[in-house]
Amino acid sequence: MDIHTREEFLRCLRDGLNHLQDPVFLRRSPLAAFLGVPNHFDTPAELQHILVGAIQALTPRTDEPVDSRAWRIYESLYYRFVEQYDQEEVAHQLGMSVRQLRREQKSALETLSYKLWDQFNIGARPSLPVGQNAVWPGAAPDFNEEEFAWLKNEPSDNPADLNQMLRDVTSLVLPLAARHAVKIESQLDNLPNRAAIDAVAMRQILINLLGLAIQRTAPGGRLQLSAGETGFEIRITLQCSASPHGAAQPPSPDDPSRLELARYLSHLYGGKLALLDTKEAFSITLDLPGLEQLPVLVVEDNEGTLQLFQRYASGTRYRLLGVRSPADALAMAEKIAPQVIVLDVMMPRIDGWEILGRLRSNRATSQVPVIICTIMAQEELALSLGAAGFLKKPVTRQDFLAALDRQAGLGVQAGLPDSASG
Repeated sequence: MDIHTREEFLRCLRDGLNHLQDPVFLRRSPLAAFLGVPNHFDTPAELQHILVGAIQALTPRTDEPVDSRAWRIYESLYYRFVEQYDQEEVAHQLGMSVRQLRREQKSALETLSYKLWDQFNIGARPSLPVGQNAVWPGAAPDFNEEEFAWLKNEPSDNPADLNQMLRDVTSLVLPLAARHAVKIESQLDNLPNRAAIDAVAMRQILINLLGLAIQRTAPGGRLQLSAGETGFEIRITLQCSASPHGAAQPPSPDDPSRLELARYLSHLYGGKLALLDTKEAFSITLDLPGLEQLPVLVVEDNEGTLQLFQRYASGTRYRLLGVRSPADALAMAEKIAPQVIVLDVMMPRIDGWEILGRLRSNRATSQVPVIICTIMAQEELALSLGAAGFLKKPVTRQDFLAALDRQAGLGVQAGLPDSASG
């Protein structure tokens, strides 16, 4: 690896950070090969995890002076790429000019690149093609993600009925199972009627995964399909059992594209796909959000805003309960044990800051993440007073759900302070 390739790595790293929330870009980025995760069905999520983790690893010690270079390096990366602030906002946050921020970010990116270079031992690897459109050996067949763009931002008015769908899709693939001499055995434990995923997307996920699992099961073997609830989620498992004729069959050329499509569609709705693939065993586990299972308390005196947020949450994993009187917020929070609280600031008689203090000092609610949602630009104050996230009104559906996902521990930035503006 020569100096030119090191420069290419720095360029790929910068591009990857600038597109940290763009799974299409991350999947095609040469950065995946540099960091050892090319052509995985979850390459974008793995890259996000690596990059966010690398930035977090730069967090200075608590006794480090706040004006030190270590803090400037960390904060210029964290606010720009993890929190997704624009350059003007980061410069304002750090008390410097945009020109000075650009110099700081250049230095910070070089520091991060050297750490990743050493961590992943990139210099010891054979030379790799690093052009923007490079195709790596064994790349998964691509599919046109634009065909599914309509699923991304529209609330689903057709949530999947898993009981019926599992029966229908199993019947659909029976001829394929018979052709491979595979018996499908089902065990479905009182599934809820609905999952927080569009029925069209769910059907495609199941068809792809069942077809793949059938072909990986040895002739004469059994494919065990089971499903049940795990907390707020629904877990579907496909397990290939051994037969007298052998264990799992080897993969086919179509496997990567099937897995990628299923992973992509499930990820759109907060689902998770896990694969166990060894010489002795093959299984797939799919976790999906249950429809309107996670309780969210919204404290908002404006009826129109409450109705808007209800529409935003329709067809998702979240069950919104609204309180218009701030005096009732604490009692309602103790009653329903919400996973997240969304709190307005400008309310009559008792403002949101006082409610936030009561929530933080109450044993039953002290650990519940609170998202301050207000028209005022008071993010720093909100976070300093114990809020876990901040949304500036007006709020888009995408920002609202992304903020809930992060605070419910479902997003790539779970556990980090949340910021978004609509």
